Amino acid sequence: MRTKFLIILSVLLICASGCKLDDDFNPINCTEQFVFGINVTLIDATTSNKIITGVTLSIKDGDYEEILMTHDSIDSFWGAGERPGNYIITVTSNDYQTYVSDPIQVLSDECHVITEIVEITLQPN
Repeated sequence: MRTKFLIILSVLLICASGCKLDDDFNPINCTEQFVFGINVTLIDATTSNKIITGVTLSIKDGDYEEILMTHDSIDSFWGAGERPGNYIITVTSNDYQTYVSDPIQVLSDECHVITEIVEITLQPN
């Protein structure tokens, strides 16, 4: 009886510590890293240069919509942070033709989403 109590107590402590358990009640140690589900790189069809300014890039999954952002030191756009789903990517710009993707499926494992890396070539106007 005491052994059964210790096993249950151990499982509760593992769960309280932020770890997950697999189907066999083995602990899964997840990182505290925040993972984005979509990473989009935009390419100019004429110059083959990466595009990071002058565009609006949005993703939509049902009622959820997000405008993707980039950072000065990063030449791609990131979004769908820790959010699995089926996303349509839309790129609009005064300088390029509007682009609408087929659905991009973002899956997840026990801990985080699995990043989908997408490269889109934009046609200048």
